[in-house]
Amino acid sequence: MRAGVGVPGSHDSITCYNPPDLGPAVIKSDQLTYRAVQFIRALRARPDLVETEQLRPYLSAAQITLFRQMQASEQAHACAVLHQLLENGQDHPDLMAAALLHDVGKSIYPLRLWERVLIVVVTKIWPDLAKHLGRSAPRLCTRPFIVAEQHAGWGAALASRVGVSPLGSAIIRRHQEPIDTSPESLEDSLLLSLQTADNNN
Repeated sequence: MRAGVGVPGSHDSITCYNPPDLGPAVIKSDQLTYRAVQFIRALRARPDLVETEQLRPYLSAAQITLFRQMQASEQAHACAVLHQLLENGQDHPDLMAAALLHDVGKSIYPLRLWERVLIVVVTKIWPDLAKHLGRSAPRLCTRPFIVAEQHAGWGAALASRVGVSPLGSAIIRRHQEPIDTSPESLEDSLLLSLQTADNNN
């Protein structure tokens, strides 16, 4: 059964599945601490935190316009990821663009505060349920999970339209994908670097 489109004007669709075996609920205290800090940063983020001059070395004018469609907290997070990559000695231009735009798919359906809280809580307690809801039919209660699950693909499509390279777009599309810690390809290596910086911010 197929339902609802993702990116306006695209042919993306959401597949509905039978409910999964949810298994036991487990919460790790270090994960909750990380999410709490991330949540506080989101609350404090202001639109003027990210100056255009910071973006110009890494994004074109059209890509900066796309970046500005993200919520203030997502812009601040993207810049934090970029800065950590730079501190780690990374300078690949496709990785830099992907760092700044990896969450741009969320701009299609901006999440409200309660929706972000709901995603964090359910994902940490019942990750299989969160993934299932992200692939289910669009409803008020499932919308945040659909955004969380599908935004990587949406973001890759948006980034490609404004001139992000195929490599950069692939990194955006795969940024939530589990990956081997010993990557062999350039794409996997850059993806692992992005995921590490993303998880730390």
